[in-house]
Amino acid sequence: MQRFFILILGLSLTAASCNVFDLGGGTRGVFKSEDGGQTYSASNALLPKGDINSLPITALAFDPNNSEIVYAAAGAGMYKSEDGAKSWKYILSGISVGDLVLDPANGSTVYASGIVGKSGKIIKSVDGGTSWVDIYSEPSDSNTVLSITLARNNSSTILAGLNNGEIIRSTDAGRTWQTVKDLTNRVVDIEFDSSNIAYALAVQAGLYKSPDAGLSWIEVSSVLTEDNLFSSNNALPSVSAFNDLAIDPKQAGVVYLGTEEGLYRTVDSASNWSFLSLPVRNGALSVSSITVEPNNSNAVYASVASTIYKSVNGGLTWETKVLPTSSIIDSILINPSSSNIIYIGLR
Repeated sequence: MQRFFILILGLSLTAASCNVFDLGGGTRGVFKSEDGGQTYSASNALLPKGDINSLPITALAFDPNNSEIVYAAAGAGMYKSEDGAKSWKYILSGISVGDLVLDPANGSTVYASGIVGKSGKIIKSVDGGTSWVDIYSEPSDSNTVLSITLARNNSSTILAGLNNGEIIRSTDAGRTWQTVKDLTNRVVDIEFDSSNIAYALAVQAGLYKSPDAGLSWIEVSSVLTEDNLFSSNNALPSVSAFNDLAIDPKQAGVVYLGTEEGLYRTVDSASNWSFLSLPVRNGALSVSSITVEPNNSNAVYASVASTIYKSVNGGLTWETKVLPTSSIIDSILINPSSSNIIYIGLR
């Protein structure tokens, strides 16, 4: 059954004030590399004082017009850097932010999803995070909005995934919303590829695909079976949980899945899958984040716990870098103007 929502944009969230508290030492926050992932260092200075070392970072995003501007979503709100993560400003409080996305045609327009109290929310800024308005409020209690994305060919089309498994859709930049699918459990990621096919990932239900910008959905991860899986090491594990989804920004149909049992890839829009063997330590296979370089489809990054794996040949071989932290890598962001610059969000 579909639900329709029409929201009056009367509720305004203001930007966070500067009188933030000092944060002590920690092993979360943001790490940055300027040499293509050979070395990483913490980039957590907070203005006017303090740091974000102890904050769990759930998502990172660039301003599409200026890669020195970086946004970081956190359990405590949202932070913004205008100098390539040398320093951060606290720009949003009162919401635990799980995901964020910027309008590729207008970097001043930012959407954030999360929860306020017990109510799932989507909020929007049209001035780079100076002010915010509430554009979606989940009517049921304790139902977080976990993920959000914009269509590649029309940024007025928004898809968001909820904790209860529902996918909601707006075609008017968030003024009205429609429930288009129920995956029955947490929708942890949702993305569009370069041909405007949408993919949604639920922890237990797996991967779904929409050929019509989110109106209809088909399940496509059930082909992770021996008949449809080509493995580099003859390992054919059953998937117990799905963690992350990454889309190749240049090649339509190329999708990566991070699961509790390792890393998978399809090059034909999820008709067939290959299992990419990572040189993991201690048998750990839970892939928490994946990304593909914006301008190089052969350069792929994946993470397991606090270890980053980098491949420059499409997953045939991997380099390994362990960060000096016990926290889990939750997001990997690569500068589209300079692929040597990499940001890591830890939770």
